[in-house]
Amino acid sequence: MLRTSGLFLLAPILGNKSVPKLARVGMIVIFGMIMVAALGDVTLPETGSLAELLAIGFKELFVGLIIGFVFMLVFLAVQAAGSLVGYQIGLYLASAIDPTTQSQSSIIGQFWLLIATLIFLSINGHHLIIRAYADSFHMIPPGYVSIDGSVGEMMIKYTAYLFVIALKVASPVMVTLFLTDVALGTVAKMMPTMNVFFVGFPIKIGVGLAVLALALPIFSYVLEKAVYYLDGELRLMFLAMGKA
Repeated sequence: MLRTSGLFLLAPILGNKSVPKLARVGMIVIFGMIMVAALGDVTLPETGSLAELLAIGFKELFVGLIIGFVFMLVFLAVQAAGSLVGYQIGLYLASAIDPTTQSQSSIIGQFWLLIATLIFLSINGHHLIIRAYADSFHMIPPGYVSIDGSVGEMMIKYTAYLFVIALKVASPVMVTLFLTDVALGTVAKMMPTMNVFFVGFPIKIGVGLAVLALALPIFSYVLEKAVYYLDGELRLMFLAMGKA
């Protein structure tokens, strides 16, 4: 249940704050009972003090947090991409409260986050989370979690991949708006008396929203590839933590 608790703290959709706490607690208990029945007899390491027992419990919680965090990276990348695109379009000041983090987020980021949630459900991403959770018990036996430098290096690598996903998602709109800025700059040179800033602001919003709609298939493709990539990389982290 400790490992399951970590999963339901950070995992996308399953650990969303919009899900009632009582429902999450019930799911934690159910998942724990299912895994107890699936694993059968498990030999736990001997502990000679309360500190060792707490250390084992913390490591189990850490495994669940890692599973949820790795999948949450995709959604964090989508929000980061939305902030980049919103700044380029000119809608950076138009923000809304994100109910999951209780902080202000870009309107574009919120829109992409909703689309990403639907795509994640359509590709059975929630099944991938549950499968990774079940596989963790077979690759990392309960009580035998090993955390060393290699795990930290993998965490840094996966966190850096967040920015790669964000750039891939935002690149169609950013490149198009860059070319729009170049075109507006050319017009300003050819017609010095024209107020390019006044004209360019609505043009950039229109072009940005149009490309945003046209680039949704690319957004779906990048998101799907990123989810499956992180799911595969998570197994490598299980091997490092379980010393299999």
